[in-house]
Amino acid sequence: MRSSLIYDKNRVGYIFILPSLCILVIFVIFPLIAAFFSGFFDFTIMLDKFSFVGLRNFNAVLTDWRFWNSMKNTLYFTAVVVPLQTAFSLFIATTISKVNRVNVFFRTIFFLPVVCSMTIIAMSIAMMFNFNFGIIPAVMRDLGLPVVDLLNDVRWAMPTIMLISVYKNFGFNMVIFIAALHNVPKSLYEAADIDGANASGKFFNITLPSIAPTITFTLMTSTISSFQVFDQVFVTTRGGPLYSTETAVQFIYERAFRTNEMSFANANAVLLFIVIFTATLIVQRIRRNTEVQF
Repeated sequence: MRSSLIYDKNRVGYIFILPSLCILVIFVIFPLIAAFFSGFFDFTIMLDKFSFVGLRNFNAVLTDWRFWNSMKNTLYFTAVVVPLQTAFSLFIATTISKVNRVNVFFRTIFFLPVVCSMTIIAMSIAMMFNFNFGIIPAVMRDLGLPVVDLLNDVRWAMPTIMLISVYKNFGFNMVIFIAALHNVPKSLYEAADIDGANASGKFFNITLPSIAPTITFTLMTSTISSFQVFDQVFVTTRGGPLYSTETAVQFIYERAFRTNEMSFANANAVLLFIVIFTATLIVQRIRRNTEVQF
């Protein structure tokens, strides 16, 4: 009787997840498998004239200097944005974690960019910093300060895009960190107060170990999204100047829809998937080790 009841509960559970599972299979798993196998074929943007070419597309991608340049830019973007965004989100979360009207107000303000479109935010910031008519350069000129065309300077274009990304996304991690901070047992802090621990001691010995799994989770999600950076690059620099901001997804877009090299772009996308999958496995391993340790 008991086993029959468990079986019925499991069957009901499977019925509830069936619609989501169907969507996952149709729009994620099946296209992923199709993309992998189509990397071995040559075809047009209209998905016709299929011809088997073996590893030719992958070899063309791996011998293209722009592919390696785009991967270098993507790795650079990820290596800077992920820790910066995580650290800033954690700092803001610890600052406004207490429940009061002022903190609730600031939580709302900081979370607003998350619900806005990246395209709108990137375009707005690009217009503010536009060298010719932007308000920020105009104010700097009035103050007699030197003005730099940030989005058209090889040195500053990528850092500017990084700051746009952090501004847009840090609020999401902030909310996750606030929820994690509220789940830390208050008895731990009370015991630390009795022992005479200071604020930094409580943070590094209680807070950080308690929310370590949450930190690794945000690192994983931020890493995946950073490897797929596209919108802010597309609407601000289009990969320039001199390909200094061209990312992996931007390069795939250019080859697929501007030069009509769909098979080349498809093979590039498969290689990018392998890179993201590998990075995800690494972060997952770190997450498991962290959970075991704490």
